[in-house]
Amino acid sequence: MQCAKLKSFLPDLVFDPARVPSAVQHHLRACAACRKELETAQTELHSTMRLLDDWKTAEPSPYFDVRLAARLHEAKQAEPIGFLERLRARLTYGSNLHLHLRPALAATLALVITVGGGSYLGFVGMNKASGHSQVASATIRDLQILDANDQTIQQLNAFDNDSAASASADSGTAATNGAPTNGAVPSR
Repeated sequence: MQCAKLKSFLPDLVFDPARVPSAVQHHLRACAACRKELETAQTELHSTMRLLDDWKTAEPSPYFDVRLAARLHEAKQAEPIGFLERLRARLTYGSNLHLHLRPALAATLALVITVGGGSYLGFVGMNKASGHSQVASATIRDLQILDANDQTIQQLNAFDNDSAASASADSGTAATNGAPTNGAVPSR
């Protein structure tokens, strides 16, 4: 194993040496430079942990909340720089103007939605009136063809029944006239 590959396993060696492959552990036993680098990493980790154990958080000043509230009040009272910033400040927290504007804004929004919806329905209605019909699927077309074929077959069967009835009627009149019914010419 190369020393460069061992560096990628260094965090695992420091925190959980049991998870490291045996080839890495074998290289660590054989290479003094890698062993020294591991010891340095472990020493730095332990010293960092000791520093964190000794670290104490700084307590805020007892007047911190009072000063923060005063600064926020000053920021609210300060005049915004531009027109849009003044308008935004007035609408958000400066006055009660936003309470008077809410009904007007709601009415405007309702008007926009109504006009937009009506326009959409008008465009959809124009498309239907202009002759754009929906295309039927292949299955529906096949069923329509079969229905038309069924009607044609019924008409042909009715025509066959009519011609068979008229043929039998003709043969019946021919038999009464003395003509043979099998199509042979009578002999005299």
